[in-house]
Amino acid sequence: MSTERTGMRTSTRALLAVTLLAGFYLLAAAIVVGLVWLNVELVLDSDSFHSGMIKLWLLSAAIAYPVLRVVFLTRRPSRDGHDGLLLTREEQPELWARVDRIAEATGVRGPAEIRLVPAVNAGVSEDTRLLGMVPGRRHLVIGAPLLIGLTEAELDSVLAHEFGHYANNDVRLSGVTVAGRTAIAHTIATLHHRADQHLAGRAAEIADDNAYRVARGRKARDEDPGNGGVERYLAKLFTQYAKLYFRVSESVSRSQEFAADRHAARIAGRDATASALRRIPALDAAQDFYLDRYATMGWDAGLLPPPGQFFGGLAHLLADPERREELAGMGLDLPDEQADPYDSHPPIRQRVAAVEALPDTPGLPGLGEDRPAIGLLRDPQRWLAELESASLVPEAANKRRVDWPELVHETLLVHARENAQPVLRALTDSGLHGTVEAMLDALDAGRGAELAERLPQTEESAKATGRAAREFRRPLLRKALMSLTVFGLASQQLARWELSWSRPAALVLPGDLADRLPAALDAAVADTPDTAPLRTLLTEAAAPAAARS
Repeated sequence: MSTERTGMRTSTRALLAVTLLAGFYLLAAAIVVGLVWLNVELVLDSDSFHSGMIKLWLLSAAIAYPVLRVVFLTRRPSRDGHDGLLLTREEQPELWARVDRIAEATGVRGPAEIRLVPAVNAGVSEDTRLLGMVPGRRHLVIGAPLLIGLTEAELDSVLAHEFGHYANNDVRLSGVTVAGRTAIAHTIATLHHRADQHLAGRAAEIADDNAYRVARGRKARDEDPGNGGVERYLAKLFTQYAKLYFRVSESVSRSQEFAADRHAARIAGRDATASALRRIPALDAAQDFYLDRYATMGWDAGLLPPPGQFFGGLAHLLADPERREELAGMGLDLPDEQADPYDSHPPIRQRVAAVEALPDTPGLPGLGEDRPAIGLLRDPQRWLAELESASLVPEAANKRRVDWPELVHETLLVHARENAQPVLRALTDSGLHGTVEAMLDALDAGRGAELAERLPQTEESAKATGRAAREFRRPLLRKALMSLTVFGLASQQLARWELSWSRPAALVLPGDLADRLPAALDAAVADTPDTAPLRTLLTEAAAPAAARS
């Protein structure tokens, strides 16, 4: 099908979506008008006033008020153009020049401001009025992970895609459909929220009344608080209409995504566009993994990486050869997901296939470099540090900043201390010192069963007797002895956790002690304990430190 015919179909769908959006408000207006008409007819047809009329008026008011209040009068959520970190032309001329070049090549008006955000995202928004029909200032947001993880050519394609949404003749109608989606979703969410408040209030009234009745010796009432009143039924009604609107409007959005991808391929090149589409989902997964396993690993210990590294440290993960190979594999093995009729974006596999089926295009001259996109940012470490200040919760200011090796070691030392607490309590409750040597002395003295009883254990192991009890006791004591040994060695700086971007941090012991430790632990908790191997290992671990002193 030709591009012209595709555009006509998209415009037709957008026009239908706008019509359905108007129908949403007409449905709300019809409810109110219908209630007014019903009450007027009741008054005109009645010869006398009666109590049933009051009940109908109250019911009509209960229905009409939330419709008017929520659908027509509630202020819609506006896009916050102040999220992220403002990047001015004077401070970032190279980035602005790149953005201006792409907007000019697209044939659209460029942004009034650019903001750096911490998410794996880029987007152009506009301060429109009348549900998108009247244009306004445009705002561009660029995610720091995109600058860190993409090449300049791939970032060019992402930006060209975002500006491409404004390059089509039907963009005004498409803007209306997107604004309408937000408005309808907000209406339904507000109705549900009001219903939840009504339900909570009614439940509280029932609880107070029952407390009053019980205090006077009367039986509490088993009363149902309902489901949230008329707002809940209105939310369900509008939800059914919204499903139809979303089905139509999302087909418009998906067509726009394909059109924007084609535009990105023309501006930045087919290969760069396909590469960016493949890389971004993998980059998103890498960002989540990095934040969870690295950037925030020391949060509970009161530690954070150096300034600029909370987000910027992602570059270390991406530079690791094993991680880079893993992420490349994720980009090649795209998920074979089914299209969601309510999702505004087509499945990524379909988008990549559509781009790769296009003729080979190198893109515009001067664009499409393979250098890391972070090079477009002047003094990136400074700006990444300022992004942390603008984005992290206030508690982050109270955390101690340490370099990556210290962050890993000190964090895991805190975890080792926590893991050793059960055995330390068991030793002190048994009248012993909280040291590895004291536990080894207790094992030699045949007090292993006594210590095991003081350690956390399952109900089954606590009830076991005889040989079964010994079988349960051995791994329990071994785990406790391991925790105590690791904590003792690390706290005396005889062992240290080493940072790795490829795998979990490993505890490093001098020489071959790490290889000998498992067997030494097994011997110490055997039915006939032999603590000599572990004592020898501890002595050898302390020898280099003693020699240095």
